[in-house]
Amino acid sequence: MKKKIIALLFIGNLFLDVLHALPNAAQDPRVQKVYVQFQNHLLWIENGDWTPCAKTFFDVFARVEEEGLWGENYLPLREELMSLPLNSPETQKEADAAFTLLALTYIAEMKGKRLDPHAVDKTIYEKPEPVNEVDVLIQHLSPPHHCGWAASLAPDHEEYQSLKKLLAHYRQKKSEGDWHLLPTDTKLEMGDKGDLVKTLKKQLIEREVLAAEAEEGDTFDKTVEDSIKLYQHLHGLESDGKLGAETLKTLNRPIDERINSIIVSLERHRWLPSPLPPRYIQVNIPGFFLKAVGENDVFFMPIITGKEYRKTPVFDAPLTDIIFNPSWHVPVSIAVRDKLPKLKRNPNALMGKGYLFYTASGERISPVSINWENYSGGHFPIKIVQSPGKANALGKIRFTLDNPFSIYMHGTPDTQLFRKTKRALSSGCIRVEDPAKLAEFVLNDPEKWPLEKIKKESDGLNTKKVKLSEPLPVFVTYFTVFKKGEHWHIVPDEYEQDRRILNALEKTKNEEEPEDEEE
Repeated sequence: MKKKIIALLFIGNLFLDVLHALPNAAQDPRVQKVYVQFQNHLLWIENGDWTPCAKTFFDVFARVEEEGLWGENYLPLREELMSLPLNSPETQKEADAAFTLLALTYIAEMKGKRLDPHAVDKTIYEKPEPVNEVDVLIQHLSPPHHCGWAASLAPDHEEYQSLKKLLAHYRQKKSEGDWHLLPTDTKLEMGDKGDLVKTLKKQLIEREVLAAEAEEGDTFDKTVEDSIKLYQHLHGLESDGKLGAETLKTLNRPIDERINSIIVSLERHRWLPSPLPPRYIQVNIPGFFLKAVGENDVFFMPIITGKEYRKTPVFDAPLTDIIFNPSWHVPVSIAVRDKLPKLKRNPNALMGKGYLFYTASGERISPVSINWENYSGGHFPIKIVQSPGKANALGKIRFTLDNPFSIYMHGTPDTQLFRKTKRALSSGCIRVEDPAKLAEFVLNDPEKWPLEKIKKESDGLNTKKVKLSEPLPVFVTYFTVFKKGEHWHIVPDEYEQDRRILNALEKTKNEEEPEDEEE
Protein backbone atom coordinates (compact mmCIF):
# COMPACT_ATOMS: atom_id res chain seq x y z
CA MET A 1 0.00 0.00 0.00
CA LYS A 2 2.85 2.36 0.92
CA LYS A 3 4.58 1.72 -2.44
CA LYS A 4 1.31 2.52 -4.29
CA ILE A 5 0.95 5.86 -2.46
CA ILE A 6 4.55 6.81 -3.28
CA ALA A 7 3.98 5.93 -6.96
CA LEU A 8 0.80 8.04 -7.07
CA LEU A 9 2.62 10.97 -5.49
CA PHE A 10 5.41 10.65 -8.06
CA ILE A 11 2.91 10.61 -10.94
CA GLY A 12 1.08 13.57 -9.43
CA ASN A 13 4.27 15.63 -9.14
CA LEU A 14 5.26 14.70 -12.68
CA PHE A 15 1.86 15.81 -13.94
CA LEU A 16 2.16 19.13 -12.09
CA ASP A 17 5.56 19.68 -13.69
CA VAL A 18 4.05 19.19 -17.16
CA LEU A 19 1.11 21.44 -16.34
CA HIS A 20 3.36 24.20 -15.04
CA ALA A 21 5.51 23.90 -18.17
CA LEU A 22 2.58 25.01 -20.32
CA PRO A 23 2.64 28.62 -21.51
CA ASN A 24 0.57 30.98 -19.40
CA ALA A 25 -1.94 31.32 -22.20
CA ALA A 26 -4.63 32.92 -20.05
CA GLN A 27 -2.55 36.12 -19.88
CA ASP A 28 -2.36 36.46 -23.67
CA PRO A 29 -4.91 39.14 -24.71
CA ARG A 30 -5.71 37.23 -27.90
CA VAL A 31 -6.64 34.15 -25.91
CA GLN A 32 -8.74 36.27 -23.55
CA LYS A 33 -10.70 37.72 -26.50
CA VAL A 34 -11.50 34.26 -27.81
CA TYR A 35 -12.85 33.04 -24.46
CA VAL A 36 -14.86 36.22 -23.89
CA GLN A 37 -16.55 35.55 -27.24
CA PHE A 38 -17.44 32.01 -26.15
CA GLN A 39 -18.42 33.01 -22.58
CA ASN A 40 -15.37 31.27 -21.11
CA HIS A 41 -16.54 27.80 -22.15
CA LEU A 42 -13.96 25.17 -23.01
CA LEU A 43 -13.35 25.10 -26.75
CA TRP A 44 -11.30 21.97 -27.32
CA ILE A 45 -12.19 19.61 -24.47
CA GLU A 46 -15.49 17.83 -23.97
CA ASN A 47 -16.43 15.06 -21.54
CA GLY A 48 -12.84 14.78 -20.36
CA ASP A 49 -11.35 14.32 -23.85
CA TRP A 50 -10.14 16.37 -26.75
CA THR A 51 -12.87 17.19 -29.29
CA PRO A 52 -12.72 15.94 -32.91
CA CYS A 53 -11.82 19.53 -33.85
CA ALA A 54 -8.86 19.50 -31.46
CA LYS A 55 -7.71 16.12 -32.79
CA THR A 56 -7.79 17.55 -36.32
CA PHE A 57 -5.54 20.38 -35.17
CA PHE A 58 -3.23 17.92 -33.39
CA ASP A 59 -2.73 16.27 -36.80
CA VAL A 60 -2.10 19.69 -38.39
CA PHE A 61 0.46 20.61 -35.71
CA ALA A 62 2.26 17.31 -36.36
CA ARG A 63 2.89 18.41 -39.97
CA VAL A 64 3.98 22.03 -39.48
CA GLU A 65 7.48 21.31 -40.76
CA GLU A 66 5.96 20.37 -44.13
CA GLU A 67 4.87 24.02 -44.39
CA GLY A 68 8.36 25.29 -43.59
CA LEU A 69 7.38 26.25 -40.02
CA TRP A 70 9.56 25.37 -37.04
CA GLY A 71 8.66 22.10 -35.37
CA GLU A 72 10.27 23.37 -32.15
CA ASN A 73 7.43 25.88 -31.81
CA TYR A 74 4.70 23.24 -31.97
CA LEU A 75 5.74 19.65 -31.40
CA PRO A 76 6.91 19.78 -27.76
CA LEU A 77 3.72 21.54 -26.60
CA ARG A 78 1.63 19.23 -28.77
CA GLU A 79 3.16 16.21 -27.07
CA GLU A 80 2.67 17.72 -23.62
CA LEU A 81 -0.99 18.50 -24.29
CA MET A 82 -1.69 15.05 -25.72
CA SER A 83 -0.11 13.37 -22.68
CA LEU A 84 -2.10 15.33 -20.07
CA PRO A 85 -4.76 13.41 -18.13
CA LEU A 86 -7.77 15.70 -18.51
CA ASN A 87 -9.39 14.66 -15.25
CA SER A 88 -9.80 17.94 -13.39
CA PRO A 89 -11.43 21.29 -14.19
CA GLU A 90 -8.15 23.15 -13.52
CA THR A 91 -6.20 20.92 -15.89
CA GLN A 92 -8.83 21.19 -18.58
CA LYS A 93 -8.94 24.98 -18.32
CA GLU A 94 -5.16 25.40 -18.58
CA ALA A 95 -4.79 22.81 -21.33
CA ASP A 96 -7.67 24.33 -23.34
CA ALA A 97 -6.11 27.81 -23.12
CA ALA A 98 -2.68 26.49 -24.13
CA PHE A 99 -4.25 24.77 -27.12
CA THR A 100 -6.01 28.00 -28.11
CA LEU A 101 -2.69 29.85 -27.98
CA LEU A 102 -1.08 27.20 -30.19
CA ALA A 103 -3.97 27.41 -32.69
CA LEU A 104 -3.72 31.21 -32.81
CA THR A 105 0.03 30.98 -33.38
CA TYR A 106 -0.48 28.55 -36.24
CA ILE A 107 -3.12 30.73 -37.92
CA ALA A 108 -0.90 33.82 -37.61
CA GLU A 109 2.19 32.07 -38.99
CA MET A 110 0.32 30.48 -41.88
CA LYS A 111 -0.94 33.95 -42.80
CA GLY A 112 2.59 35.38 -43.06
CA LYS A 113 2.92 36.96 -39.60
CA ARG A 114 6.09 35.20 -38.43
CA LEU A 115 8.05 38.40 -39.03
CA ASP A 116 7.80 41.94 -40.41
CA PRO A 117 9.49 41.78 -43.84
CA HIS A 118 10.35 45.50 -43.97
CA ALA A 119 11.96 45.35 -40.52
CA VAL A 120 14.21 42.57 -41.82
CA ASP A 121 15.17 44.28 -45.08
CA LYS A 122 14.37 47.92 -45.88
CA THR A 123 13.96 47.15 -49.60
CA ILE A 124 10.99 44.85 -48.90
CA TYR A 125 7.71 46.76 -48.91
CA GLU A 126 5.50 43.75 -49.49
CA LYS A 127 3.07 43.21 -46.63
CA PRO A 128 0.96 40.12 -45.94
CA GLU A 129 -2.78 40.69 -46.18
CA PRO A 130 -3.99 42.02 -42.80
CA VAL A 131 -5.36 39.00 -40.95
CA ASN A 132 -6.54 38.91 -37.35
CA GLU A 133 -5.98 35.38 -36.09
CA VAL A 134 -8.50 35.94 -33.28
CA ASP A 135 -11.24 36.81 -35.76
CA VAL A 136 -10.33 33.83 -37.95
CA LEU A 137 -10.56 31.44 -35.00
CA ILE A 138 -13.80 32.90 -33.69
CA GLN A 139 -15.33 32.84 -37.15
CA HIS A 140 -14.58 29.17 -37.76
CA LEU A 141 -14.73 27.66 -34.30
CA SER A 142 -18.10 26.12 -33.48
CA PRO A 143 -17.65 22.83 -31.60
CA PRO A 144 -18.00 20.01 -32.44
CA HIS A 145 -16.79 21.23 -35.84
CA HIS A 146 -14.00 19.00 -37.22
CA CYS A 147 -11.88 22.01 -38.19
CA GLY A 148 -11.25 20.95 -41.76
CA TRP A 149 -10.75 24.64 -42.48
CA ALA A 150 -7.32 24.40 -40.83
CA ALA A 151 -5.96 22.92 -44.05
CA SER A 152 -7.21 25.93 -46.03
CA LEU A 153 -4.91 28.36 -44.20
CA ALA A 154 -2.06 27.63 -46.64
CA PRO A 155 -1.71 29.91 -49.69
CA ASP A 156 -3.86 28.86 -52.62
CA HIS A 157 -0.88 28.90 -55.00
CA GLU A 158 0.03 25.92 -57.15
CA GLU A 159 3.73 26.71 -56.73
CA TYR A 160 3.37 26.75 -52.92
CA GLN A 161 2.10 23.16 -52.95
CA SER A 162 4.90 22.18 -55.33
CA LEU A 163 7.47 23.83 -53.03
CA LYS A 164 6.18 21.71 -50.14
CA LYS A 165 6.85 18.58 -52.19
CA LEU A 166 10.31 19.89 -53.10
CA LEU A 167 11.05 20.51 -49.42
CA ALA A 168 10.05 16.94 -48.55
CA HIS A 169 12.17 15.68 -51.45
CA TYR A 170 15.34 17.41 -50.24
CA ARG A 171 14.75 16.40 -46.64
CA GLN A 172 14.51 12.81 -47.85
CA LYS A 173 17.77 13.23 -49.79
CA LYS A 174 19.39 14.64 -46.64
CA SER A 175 18.30 11.59 -44.64
CA GLU A 176 20.07 9.38 -47.18
CA GLY A 177 23.46 10.88 -46.33
CA ASP A 178 25.79 13.75 -47.16
CA TRP A 179 26.45 14.82 -50.74
CA HIS A 180 29.80 14.23 -52.38
CA LEU A 181 32.17 17.22 -52.37
CA LEU A 182 35.13 18.18 -54.52
CA PRO A 183 38.30 19.98 -53.36
CA THR A 184 37.79 23.75 -53.46
CA ASP A 185 40.52 24.26 -56.08
CA THR A 186 39.11 21.73 -58.57
CA LYS A 187 38.84 22.78 -62.22
CA LEU A 188 37.57 20.37 -64.87
CA GLU A 189 36.49 20.56 -68.50
CA MET A 190 35.87 18.42 -71.56
CA GLY A 191 38.48 15.68 -72.01
CA ASP A 192 39.71 15.54 -68.40
CA LYS A 193 39.95 12.12 -66.71
CA GLY A 194 40.47 10.69 -63.25
CA ASP A 195 38.96 10.30 -59.79
CA LEU A 196 37.86 13.95 -59.63
CA VAL A 197 35.68 13.36 -62.69
CA LYS A 198 34.18 10.30 -60.96
CA THR A 199 33.28 12.46 -57.95
CA LEU A 200 31.88 15.15 -60.24
CA LYS A 201 29.61 12.57 -61.88
CA LYS A 202 28.32 11.49 -58.48
CA GLN A 203 27.61 15.12 -57.64
CA LEU A 204 25.68 15.65 -60.87
CA ILE A 205 23.65 12.48 -60.27
CA GLU A 206 22.83 13.61 -56.72
CA ARG A 207 21.77 17.02 -58.09
CA GLU A 208 19.54 15.18 -60.61
CA VAL A 209 21.03 16.61 -63.80
CA LEU A 210 22.86 13.42 -64.83
CA ALA A 211 21.28 9.97 -65.24
CA ALA A 212 22.47 7.33 -62.77
CA GLU A 213 23.56 5.00 -65.58
CA ALA A 214 26.12 7.61 -66.69
CA GLU A 215 28.20 7.12 -63.51
CA GLU A 216 30.53 4.54 -65.05
CA GLY A 217 33.84 5.80 -66.37
CA ASP A 218 36.16 8.64 -65.36
CA THR A 219 36.04 10.80 -68.51
CA PHE A 220 34.61 14.31 -68.74
CA ASP A 221 32.67 13.72 -71.97
CA LYS A 222 29.84 15.44 -73.85
CA THR A 223 27.22 13.93 -71.53
CA VAL A 224 28.97 15.42 -68.51
CA GLU A 225 29.35 18.77 -70.25
CA ASP A 226 25.66 18.88 -71.14
CA SER A 227 24.63 18.02 -67.58
CA ILE A 228 26.86 20.79 -66.21
CA LYS A 229 25.30 23.25 -68.67
CA LEU A 230 21.84 22.23 -67.43
CA TYR A 231 22.98 22.56 -63.81
CA GLN A 232 24.43 26.01 -64.53
CA HIS A 233 21.22 27.10 -66.27
CA LEU A 234 19.08 25.97 -63.32
CA HIS A 235 21.30 27.80 -60.84
CA GLY A 236 21.67 31.16 -62.55
CA LEU A 237 25.26 30.59 -63.73
CA GLU A 238 26.95 31.16 -67.10
CA SER A 239 26.33 27.93 -69.04
CA ASP A 240 29.81 27.22 -70.36
CA GLY A 241 29.85 23.51 -69.50
CA LYS A 242 33.05 23.80 -67.48
CA LEU A 243 33.62 23.20 -63.78
CA GLY A 244 35.00 26.58 -62.74
CA ALA A 245 35.16 28.25 -59.33
CA GLU A 246 31.57 29.54 -59.28
CA THR A 247 30.00 26.29 -60.46
CA LEU A 248 32.13 24.30 -58.01
CA LYS A 249 31.12 26.57 -55.13
CA THR A 250 27.45 26.03 -55.95
CA LEU A 251 27.86 22.26 -56.32
CA ASN A 252 29.66 22.06 -52.98
CA ARG A 253 26.96 23.89 -51.05
CA PRO A 254 25.42 21.66 -48.38
CA ILE A 255 21.90 20.34 -48.88
CA ASP A 256 20.77 22.31 -45.81
CA GLU A 257 21.26 25.52 -47.80
CA ARG A 258 18.81 24.30 -50.42
CA ILE A 259 16.33 23.32 -47.72
CA ASN A 260 16.63 26.77 -46.13
CA SER A 261 16.11 28.50 -49.50
CA ILE A 262 12.88 26.53 -49.96
CA ILE A 263 11.71 27.42 -46.43
CA VAL A 264 12.27 31.13 -47.17
CA SER A 265 10.42 30.81 -50.49
CA LEU A 266 7.44 29.18 -48.71
CA GLU A 267 7.43 32.11 -46.28
CA ARG A 268 7.45 34.61 -49.15
CA HIS A 269 4.43 32.90 -50.72
CA ARG A 270 2.54 33.58 -47.49
CA TRP A 271 3.07 37.32 -48.08
CA LEU A 272 1.22 37.21 -51.41
CA PRO A 273 -2.57 37.46 -51.73
CA SER A 274 -4.40 34.15 -51.64
CA PRO A 275 -5.93 33.45 -54.01
CA LEU A 276 -4.02 35.48 -56.57
CA PRO A 277 -6.10 37.52 -59.05
CA PRO A 278 -7.06 35.90 -62.38
CA ARG A 279 -4.77 38.28 -64.32
CA TYR A 280 -1.50 39.66 -62.97
CA ILE A 281 2.22 40.16 -63.61
CA GLN A 282 4.84 38.76 -61.27
CA VAL A 283 8.36 40.14 -61.45
CA ASN A 284 11.07 37.92 -59.95
CA ILE A 285 14.14 40.03 -59.14
CA PRO A 286 16.87 37.35 -58.64
CA GLY A 287 15.35 35.13 -61.36
CA PHE A 288 15.59 38.01 -63.88
CA PHE A 289 12.20 37.25 -65.42
CA LEU A 290 8.58 38.28 -65.27
CA LYS A 291 5.59 35.99 -65.48
CA ALA A 292 2.41 37.26 -67.12
CA VAL A 293 -0.61 35.26 -65.96
CA GLY A 294 -3.90 35.49 -67.85
CA GLU A 295 -7.15 33.60 -67.56
CA ASN A 296 -6.00 31.06 -70.16
CA ASP A 297 -2.31 31.68 -70.76
CA VAL A 298 1.02 32.19 -68.99
CA PHE A 299 4.28 33.38 -70.47
CA PHE A 300 7.72 34.30 -69.15
CA MET A 301 9.93 37.16 -70.28
CA PRO A 302 13.57 38.04 -69.45
CA ILE A 303 14.06 41.27 -67.53
CA ILE A 304 16.85 43.46 -66.17
CA THR A 305 16.70 44.56 -62.52
CA GLY A 306 18.55 46.96 -60.24
CA LYS A 307 22.24 46.86 -59.46
CA GLU A 308 23.39 45.92 -55.97
CA TYR A 309 23.68 49.60 -54.98
CA ARG A 310 20.36 50.50 -56.70
CA LYS A 311 18.26 47.57 -55.69
CA THR A 312 14.82 47.07 -57.16
CA PRO A 313 12.48 47.07 -54.15
CA VAL A 314 9.97 44.31 -53.42
CA PHE A 315 6.44 45.73 -53.56
CA ASP A 316 2.95 45.36 -55.00
CA ALA A 317 1.47 48.02 -57.27
CA PRO A 318 -1.25 48.43 -59.89
CA LEU A 319 -0.19 48.99 -63.49
CA THR A 320 -2.31 51.98 -64.48
CA ASP A 321 -1.25 53.06 -67.99
CA ILE A 322 1.09 52.58 -70.92
CA ILE A 323 3.10 55.37 -72.54
CA PHE A 324 4.25 54.99 -76.13
CA ASN A 325 7.43 56.87 -77.06
CA PRO A 326 8.04 58.25 -73.55
CA SER A 327 10.37 61.03 -72.52
CA TRP A 328 12.75 60.27 -69.69
CA HIS A 329 13.00 62.78 -66.88
CA VAL A 330 16.34 61.75 -65.44
CA PRO A 331 16.07 61.38 -61.64
CA VAL A 332 18.47 63.63 -59.73
CA SER A 333 20.21 60.62 -58.15
CA ILE A 334 20.99 59.15 -61.59
CA ALA A 335 21.88 62.56 -63.04
CA VAL A 336 24.42 63.17 -60.28
CA ARG A 337 25.88 59.69 -60.15
CA ASP A 338 25.89 58.72 -63.84
CA LYS A 339 25.62 61.82 -65.98
CA LEU A 340 27.48 64.49 -64.01
CA PRO A 341 30.93 62.80 -64.08
CA LYS A 342 30.65 62.43 -67.87
CA LEU A 343 29.54 66.03 -68.30
CA LYS A 344 32.42 67.26 -66.17
CA ARG A 345 34.84 65.47 -68.46
CA ASN A 346 33.04 66.54 -71.63
CA PRO A 347 29.99 68.86 -71.76
CA ASN A 348 29.06 67.28 -75.10
CA ALA A 349 29.13 63.74 -73.71
CA LEU A 350 25.36 63.27 -74.11
CA MET A 351 25.09 64.86 -77.55
CA GLY A 352 23.23 62.83 -80.16
CA LYS A 353 21.14 60.90 -77.62
CA GLY A 354 18.25 63.32 -77.33
CA TYR A 355 19.13 64.88 -73.96
CA LEU A 356 17.81 68.38 -73.17
CA PHE A 357 18.89 70.55 -70.25
CA TYR A 358 16.74 72.99 -68.23
CA THR A 359 17.28 75.38 -65.34
CA ALA A 360 15.16 75.10 -62.18
CA SER A 361 12.83 77.76 -63.65
CA GLY A 362 12.31 75.69 -66.83
CA GLU A 363 14.56 77.63 -69.20
CA ARG A 364 16.30 75.41 -71.74
CA ILE A 365 20.08 75.80 -71.84
CA SER A 366 23.02 74.31 -73.71
CA PRO A 367 25.24 71.84 -71.78
CA VAL A 368 28.28 73.67 -73.16
CA SER A 369 27.21 76.88 -71.41
CA ILE A 370 27.16 75.19 -68.01
CA ASN A 371 30.15 75.03 -65.68
CA TRP A 372 29.53 71.47 -64.48
CA GLU A 373 32.32 71.75 -61.88
CA ASN A 374 30.00 73.97 -59.83
CA TYR A 375 27.56 71.12 -59.25
CA SER A 376 27.55 68.11 -56.97
CA GLY A 377 25.18 65.73 -55.22
CA GLY A 378 24.27 68.42 -52.72
CA HIS A 379 23.70 71.07 -55.36
CA PHE A 380 22.23 70.04 -58.73
CA PRO A 381 19.52 72.45 -59.98
CA ILE A 382 19.73 71.27 -63.60
CA LYS A 383 16.88 69.16 -65.00
CA ILE A 384 17.85 66.64 -67.67
CA VAL A 385 15.21 65.22 -70.00
CA GLN A 386 15.74 62.68 -72.76
CA SER A 387 13.37 63.08 -75.71
CA PRO A 388 11.52 60.10 -77.29
CA GLY A 389 13.54 58.10 -79.77
CA LYS A 390 15.46 54.90 -80.36
CA ALA A 391 18.21 55.99 -77.97
CA ASN A 392 15.79 56.78 -75.13
CA ALA A 393 16.71 54.89 -71.96
CA LEU A 394 13.07 53.82 -71.50
CA GLY A 395 12.87 52.31 -74.95
CA LYS A 396 9.66 52.77 -76.91
CA ILE A 397 7.08 51.71 -74.29
CA ARG A 398 6.79 52.51 -70.59
CA PHE A 399 4.49 50.70 -68.17
CA THR A 400 3.42 52.94 -65.27
CA LEU A 401 3.29 51.35 -61.81
CA ASP A 402 1.56 53.36 -59.09
CA ASN A 403 4.23 53.33 -56.36
CA PRO A 404 6.23 55.83 -54.27
CA PHE A 405 9.64 54.59 -55.50
CA SER A 406 9.47 55.92 -59.10
CA ILE A 407 9.88 52.33 -60.29
CA TYR A 408 8.26 51.25 -63.53
CA MET A 409 8.72 48.71 -66.32
CA HIS A 410 10.00 49.77 -69.71
CA GLY A 411 11.92 48.78 -72.81
CA THR A 412 15.56 49.60 -73.45
CA PRO A 413 17.83 50.37 -76.40
CA ASP A 414 20.50 48.14 -74.82
CA THR A 415 18.87 44.88 -75.94
CA GLN A 416 22.23 43.07 -76.01
CA LEU A 417 22.17 43.01 -72.19
CA PHE A 418 19.44 40.36 -72.25
CA ARG A 419 22.03 37.87 -73.48
CA LYS A 420 23.73 38.06 -70.09
CA THR A 421 22.84 35.48 -67.44
CA LYS A 422 23.13 37.85 -64.50
CA ARG A 423 21.15 40.97 -65.26
CA ALA A 424 21.26 43.16 -62.14
CA LEU A 425 22.22 46.09 -64.36
CA SER A 426 19.59 48.82 -64.09
CA SER A 427 19.20 51.83 -61.81
CA GLY A 428 16.24 50.16 -60.08
CA CYS A 429 13.57 50.10 -62.78
CA ILE A 430 12.57 46.89 -64.56
CA ARG A 431 13.60 46.63 -68.20
CA VAL A 432 11.65 44.11 -70.27
CA GLU A 433 12.92 42.25 -73.32
CA ASP A 434 9.76 42.45 -75.46
CA PRO A 435 7.71 45.51 -74.47
CA ALA A 436 5.32 45.15 -77.43
CA LYS A 437 4.33 41.61 -76.38
CA LEU A 438 3.91 42.74 -72.79
CA ALA A 439 1.78 45.69 -73.92
CA GLU A 440 -0.45 43.28 -75.88
CA PHE A 441 -0.99 41.28 -72.67
CA VAL A 442 -1.56 44.38 -70.52
CA LEU A 443 -4.04 46.04 -72.90
CA ASN A 444 -5.84 42.71 -73.36
CA ASP A 445 -7.96 43.92 -76.28
CA PRO A 446 -7.17 42.01 -79.52
CA GLU A 447 -9.64 44.02 -81.55
CA LYS A 448 -8.68 47.51 -80.42
CA TRP A 449 -5.03 46.80 -79.63
CA PRO A 450 -3.63 44.01 -81.82
CA LEU A 451 0.14 43.49 -81.75
CA GLU A 452 0.56 45.15 -85.17
CA LYS A 453 -1.07 48.35 -83.92
CA ILE A 454 1.03 48.37 -80.76
CA LYS A 455 4.23 48.12 -82.82
CA LYS A 456 3.04 50.85 -85.20
CA GLU A 457 2.08 53.15 -82.29
CA SER A 458 5.55 52.79 -80.80
CA ASP A 459 7.31 53.28 -84.13
CA GLY A 460 7.77 57.02 -84.06
CA LEU A 461 8.38 60.00 -81.81
CA ASN A 462 4.84 60.97 -80.79
CA THR A 463 4.20 60.39 -77.12
CA LYS A 464 0.85 58.75 -76.38
CA LYS A 465 -0.59 57.71 -73.02
CA VAL A 466 -3.15 54.91 -72.84
CA LYS A 467 -4.93 54.53 -69.51
CA LEU A 468 -6.14 51.06 -68.59
CA SER A 469 -9.86 50.67 -67.93
CA GLU A 470 -8.91 48.49 -64.95
CA PRO A 471 -5.50 48.55 -63.25
CA LEU A 472 -3.51 45.32 -63.59
CA PRO A 473 -1.93 43.94 -60.38
CA VAL A 474 1.86 43.68 -60.46
CA PHE A 475 3.80 41.82 -57.77
CA VAL A 476 7.51 42.62 -57.68
CA THR A 477 8.86 39.61 -55.79
CA TYR A 478 12.12 37.99 -54.76
CA PHE A 479 12.20 34.19 -55.12
CA THR A 480 15.49 32.30 -55.34
CA VAL A 481 13.58 29.01 -55.68
CA PHE A 482 11.00 28.89 -58.46
CA LYS A 483 9.61 26.65 -61.17
CA LYS A 484 9.74 27.44 -64.89
CA GLY A 485 8.27 24.72 -67.07
CA GLU A 486 9.26 21.30 -65.76
CA HIS A 487 12.40 22.43 -63.94
CA TRP A 488 13.07 23.89 -60.52
CA HIS A 489 15.59 26.74 -60.41
CA ILE A 490 17.64 27.68 -57.35
CA VAL A 491 19.49 30.89 -58.16
CA PRO A 492 21.94 33.15 -56.26
CA ASP A 493 20.61 35.38 -53.49
CA GLU A 494 21.48 38.51 -55.48
CA TYR A 495 20.64 41.07 -52.77
CA GLU A 496 21.21 38.66 -49.81
CA GLN A 497 17.57 39.07 -48.84
CA ASP A 498 17.09 35.33 -48.25
CA ARG A 499 20.00 35.29 -45.84
CA ARG A 500 18.51 38.11 -43.77
CA ILE A 501 15.04 36.56 -43.78
CA LEU A 502 16.39 33.16 -42.74
CA ASN A 503 18.31 34.74 -39.87
CA ALA A 504 15.14 36.51 -38.74
CA LEU A 505 13.11 33.30 -38.99
CA GLU A 506 15.74 31.44 -36.97
CA LYS A 507 15.21 33.95 -34.16
CA THR A 508 11.52 32.97 -33.97
CA LYS A 509 12.41 29.43 -32.90
CA ASN A 510 11.51 28.46 -29.36
CA GLU A 511 14.78 27.68 -27.65
CA GLU A 512 14.69 24.91 -25.09
CA GLU A 513 15.50 26.14 -21.60
CA PRO A 514 18.59 24.48 -20.13
CA GLU A 515 17.84 21.98 -17.39
CA ASP A 516 18.86 22.93 -13.86
CA GLU A 517 21.96 21.14 -12.69
CA GLU A 518 21.45 18.76 -9.81
CA GLU A 519 22.91 19.94 -6.55
